[in-house]
Amino acid sequence: MKTKITSSLLIFMLLIPPLFMTSCTDDTDEKTAKKTYSTTIDSISHSAPAIGDTLTLSGKNFGEERQGCYFVFETEDGNIEVEEEAYLKWSDTEVTFVVPEGANDGNLFINNRVSSAVKVDVEQGMFLDIINFLVRISLGITVVFIYLKINKIWKRKHEREVADSQSLVGLFIFILNCILWVIYYSVVTVDLNSMIDTSIYIFEGGIYFMIGSGVFVKGQSKEKLWALIRKSLRLERKEADYLLKKWFKPANAEAIIHILHQIAVIDDEFDPKEQEIIRVFAKEWNIDYDYSKRQSLWDVSGENQYILLRKSVVDYLDGDPPREQVAQLNDMVTTMIEADDKVTDEEALISSELIPMLEDYVSSRNNNNEFHVLIVPQSNGQADSLSEMLPTAERRIVNGGQAYDIGSYYSRKYAEMVCEQYRDINYFTIVNVAETKK
Repeated sequence: MKTKITSSLLIFMLLIPPLFMTSCTDDTDEKTAKKTYSTTIDSISHSAPAIGDTLTLSGKNFGEERQGCYFVFETEDGNIEVEEEAYLKWSDTEVTFVVPEGANDGNLFINNRVSSAVKVDVEQGMFLDIINFLVRISLGITVVFIYLKINKIWKRKHEREVADSQSLVGLFIFILNCILWVIYYSVVTVDLNSMIDTSIYIFEGGIYFMIGSGVFVKGQSKEKLWALIRKSLRLERKEADYLLKKWFKPANAEAIIHILHQIAVIDDEFDPKEQEIIRVFAKEWNIDYDYSKRQSLWDVSGENQYILLRKSVVDYLDGDPPREQVAQLNDMVTTMIEADDKVTDEEALISSELIPMLEDYVSSRNNNNEFHVLIVPQSNGQADSLSEMLPTAERRIVNGGQAYDIGSYYSRKYAEMVCEQYRDINYFTIVNVAETKK
């Protein structure tokens, strides 16, 4: 019973503005009709002129000169003034002017109603008559449309999921916006059709607002309306950024997923806990994460895994990501490594390189105390082959001899692993350490 009363009260409140405005308009017209004017319009040359026709009004006390006076067509769509250039004659007993664009059926009088009014039916032409007819029909179409929309959801108004699907904040903004337009159509630009049409949408918004509050949900009908609204708003605040996350993935999200996947499989095991961490991140940012597909693209083994993983992180940092995001990635790398409650040798090796690299970026330090991997050629032939194989390698003089600096690293373990790769192909390779790290 309480629900029915609440709904009826809402409907009544929504219908008050247009009814009140209509009643005021009728009352004003009645008072205008009874008022006695010193300036009167006695006759009109033709009561159904068209736009651009010459119209002559006869009466008394118009004034020998216009002196700022003007005639007004008062219509449902607003007041249309007859501009100065449209007047062909103005005398105390007769005024002639050209019917202006926008004039429509309604009352014709001198500005501010200083004269009596005369009813005029302005011919709009067939096209405009059809448009006006269709506008009136559209009001009925709007009613049917709103009814069908409400009817679709009304029969499921008792379901919690249906109530939660309505945004109370969005509906409040919508209703407030419509109310402003109703005021505009009733005061600034009088347009009865638009005022009624917008009022119908206010009614629709009110119904959805009541459904969204949960007042119809089974088991909640006894709770106070304001308490239900607050509960719904708290839920909506938690979900407010859901669509933004779905539409706008953070920059580098795909790169982060790729890095996490490489870390997860670096030890040739893909622990369920590691899988869950990656899936949660991917789902949060609407990224399609398929382990089998990504693994098919990750067809590497041995030391190449470490090198490609480090390159992925370097490429990511070269994109100048936000420091906050890098800090979060650093935490996630640590979490991934410790997810299965054990740290393998492979994970220890890669974390010793990646974590200082990420921390260095976050703190904006330029760490000069890195481990440099140097290849010292043992013959002219090796020097020539190194120049061809590593054209970008920096040539350095170390202990009086020539060496090729092929990279600097944060971890001695990682640098030694790189050294072993070149030693396996018979290059004399060493790790050069800055004095401060010795």
